[in-house]
Amino acid sequence: MRRIIMASACAVIVAGLVLSAQQGPTLQTALAASGANGLRSVVFTATGRAFVLGQPATAADPWPMRDIKSYQVSLDYGTGSMRVEQVLTMPTPAPRGGGGAFTGEQRQVQLVRGAYAWAETTGQGGAVQTNAQPANAADRLMWMWMASPQGLLKAAGTSASRPVADGAELAYTVGGRLSLRVHINKMNQVDRAQALLPNDVFGDMLVETTYAGYKDFGGIQFPTRITQRQGGHPTLDLTVTGVKTNEFVDITVPDNVRNAPAPAAPTATSQNVADGIFWITGGSHHSLAVDMGDHVVVLEGPQNEGRSELVIAETKKVLANKPIRFVVNTHLHFDHSGGLRTFVDEGATVVTHAANQPFYEKAWSAPRTLAPDRLSKSGKKAAFQGVTDRAVLQGTNKRAIELHVLTGNPHNEQVLVAWLPAERILFQSDMMNPPAQGAAVPPPTPTVTNFYDNLARLKIDPEHIVGGHGARVGTRADLMAVTGKGK
Repeated sequence: MRRIIMASACAVIVAGLVLSAQQGPTLQTALAASGANGLRSVVFTATGRAFVLGQPATAADPWPMRDIKSYQVSLDYGTGSMRVEQVLTMPTPAPRGGGGAFTGEQRQVQLVRGAYAWAETTGQGGAVQTNAQPANAADRLMWMWMASPQGLLKAAGTSASRPVADGAELAYTVGGRLSLRVHINKMNQVDRAQALLPNDVFGDMLVETTYAGYKDFGGIQFPTRITQRQGGHPTLDLTVTGVKTNEFVDITVPDNVRNAPAPAAPTATSQNVADGIFWITGGSHHSLAVDMGDHVVVLEGPQNEGRSELVIAETKKVLANKPIRFVVNTHLHFDHSGGLRTFVDEGATVVTHAANQPFYEKAWSAPRTLAPDRLSKSGKKAAFQGVTDRAVLQGTNKRAIELHVLTGNPHNEQVLVAWLPAERILFQSDMMNPPAQGAAVPPPTPTVTNFYDNLARLKIDPEHIVGGHGARVGTRADLMAVTGKGK
């Protein structure tokens, strides 16, 4: 009789397992399998690679890479807060592309709690200083939940899972603004998650994180490999080295962050460089408006729609009653191309390296439901004029703007400079900034050396060097100083 009872019990267990397998994974089975039930916090360490979004060497290249020497994430699920401390190093040789080259190690500490985002820096004597970073809150909130499979499952709350062919899927919104789609495989493991973030170039930009190589860490199942892609290229690749659970994690919003004043409203002001030529500044990124007789050419549409609207308004102020017919894009990097769509809506043709046109056409075709801009509302079609080596924009006032490609430039191999030969004015972005008066001049970088060599090849001898960055208009003496040729 006992054998019969035991056999019956085994049959019931086997039948239950078969039924569970037939039903497939659910939120509840994934929570149990991952060890997320009763989990209050996770601290994990990793090494790996980070990539700089929107700063490629060419339109066909991935985002440039930095090595991650150490990476520690502290997650408090109850308060929806996160602290990330990472130490980055530059690979050798340094990768092509932008993002800010550096030497030695670069330590970053980034935090978020709810709607507040900030950074920590260590000053002299070891004092910790905190700086509000409200513009980074959306990205950090997304990573706070996507950094761990357990976070994604706990954030789902009571959301119902939907069976799919290879497992189950969860779709829900966190904080009323972050939509997540989470896939659970047939082993009850979260293997990927997707979110959308607004991006000035990509529109509703897909962010996809994948999780692999699960193993037991102190009673929870945690992936040993976490990778993320944004805009079709990798942005993060982590190899997890350790996981601790239910550690005490105290992430309190500092008073200076909680009470930080709203950022000052951006402005645009103009400086007359020559007759009918105005350097439009007022922020970190600058443009140049050039009178071409019956129309205007604007060199650079940077950052975002807000910046470009200010540049357009200032251009109309100093060069009234003339349409902006062309906007010249020096290179693809997103901080120099994020405002181009606003100029398209204004009626301008985008002049850029020919290799960038298919990139922009594809990127700009994406939906923009998260942050609709002027162009998405008007539905106007973008017009392009491609440059492969050299092009000339000619005005009815006989003014000429020569556009030249700087061959082999490590910052961007398809970067353009604009040369106004009659005025001996050169416009460039990211090649050089004139040093402040009395400041030490750093050693020349490969970018500025290539810039100088290209100018020599092109026989361009500028008197004024106007920048997409910088505090003042540069001179030939500044060029000789930053390239080390003036010694």
